[in-house]
Amino acid sequence: MTQSNRLKHLVIRVAKPEASFIYFQFEANDGLCFYSTLGPSIKQPYRDIDIKTHESLSDELMRLISALQSEFHLEILSDQWIDDNH
Repeated sequence: MTQSNRLKHLVIRVAKPEASFIYFQFEANDGLCFYSTLGPSIKQPYRDIDIKTHESLSDELMRLISALQSEFHLEILSDQWIDDNH
């Protein structure tokens, strides 16, 4: 059986005041994803957040993103798959 090495890769944009709650949600869902703030957004009134998760967790991540979108203006800037076939 071949194990999948695909990653879901998202970049989202949220208003700066709401970013800390978004980070808190990712931390509360420990192990769901890896995330980091993209540097160019640091001096802006928003935060662009780079998010990656394993394919097996992508549905759960998207449910969380959808729930957050119902509470905040959260824009998905990029949504793609990354194949890691090393």
